[in-house]
Amino acid sequence: MNDLITQETPATLRNFLRETCRIPVDAFQFCAPASMPVRDRGLLAHSRDMTSTLATFHESSLRVEVLRHQRVEELYLREVFLRTTTTGAMVEYGVIGIALEQFTPPQREAVEAGQIPLGALLHQFRIPFVSAPIHFFAIAAEALAATQFPAPAGATCYGRFNRLAKPTGEPLAWILEIIPPP
Repeated sequence: MNDLITQETPATLRNFLRETCRIPVDAFQFCAPASMPVRDRGLLAHSRDMTSTLATFHESSLRVEVLRHQRVEELYLREVFLRTTTTGAMVEYGVIGIALEQFTPPQREAVEAGQIPLGALLHQFRIPFVSAPIHFFAIAAEALAATQFPAPAGATCYGRFNRLAKPTGEPLAWILEIIPPP
């Protein structure tokens, strides 16, 4: 999996995952969607943004809880929980690198405010985009122990690395998305 992360994500995002979030990159195990539990496969194996998918599944709009963030040149990095606005339930753990140069100043300001998920901002600002999952994975809860992700010991979590881009190909963001166990 380390080779796939290296090939598909900016070095600054890989470093943020490893050094700031303290997720060992060798902890990700490739997992074909067909091997995932039905719920996780339905939430992950598609080419939509996760904000819309999770909001529909949980019948609630979502908000961002920023755990850590930093800006490295034009890449805005953040570790987040997505939570429902109705109950505050955590529905996704994410680590994202956002290519700020692709956004206008008001859009950048909204991104860096850290209140609204990127997917919702893309829809709000009517920014056309393509969601293209790079690969799917399983990860043991123990590999996430250094993060604030509340996975029970012994659990296997499922997720994906996704790339959002303009229809013309310019990258908007690279995202690690992990769904909590049921």
